[in-house]
Amino acid sequence: MIATNMIKDVRVPLKSGGATTCRGCQQGKMVQKPFPSNRDKRSYDTFELLHLDICGPMEKDSLGGSKYLLLIIDEASGCMKGFCLRVKSESEDYIRKYITMVQTQFCKKVKFVRHDGAREFATNSLQLFYEDEGIEQQTTVPYAHQNNGTAIAPSGLSSRSAAACFTMPSWTSASGLN
Repeated sequence: MIATNMIKDVRVPLKSGGATTCRGCQQGKMVQKPFPSNRDKRSYDTFELLHLDICGPMEKDSLGGSKYLLLIIDEASGCMKGFCLRVKSESEDYIRKYITMVQTQFCKKVKFVRHDGAREFATNSLQLFYEDEGIEQQTTVPYAHQNNGTAIAPSGLSSRSAAACFTMPSWTSASGLN
C-alpha cells in the first residue's frame, strides 16, 4: 500500500525485488530439517526386521467399529501390511498371525521386531512368543520419528487415507485398507 502511494506520510524502508514477508509468516512456513542418517547400515534380508506401529484413534470410527490402524513394515522390501483394530489390544493376535504367515508361506525367519515400546507390543504373552520364535525386540524412543521413521512416516499417510475413507458415506468396512 505504501509502494502504491495509498498511504501517505509513512516512512518505511522498502526492499527492492518484491514483497516482504513478516517473521511470523516465515517461521510458520518452516519445517523441521531432516535428521542425519545414522541408521543401522546393515542390510537386512526380506522379513528379517519388522517395524510395528499403531496409529489412531481415528476421528471417526468405521462402520465396522475400527478406531486404530496397526502397521507392520518390512525393513528390506518396504512391504507394508495394515490391520484395522477396534481396540489396541487386538494387535497381539495380528502380530502373531502375520509373523507365523511370513515364516510359513515365505520360509523367511523374522529375527527382529522394532517398535516404540508401546504396551500393546510388549505384553507378557507376546514377549514369550518372541522368545519362543527367537525374535529380538528393539525399542525406539516413543514419539521420536527420527528413530522409528520407517514405521511412523507410512502411518501418517495411512492414517490420512483411513480418515478420508472413514468419512465417506459409502464406507462400510475398514477392511478396505487391508
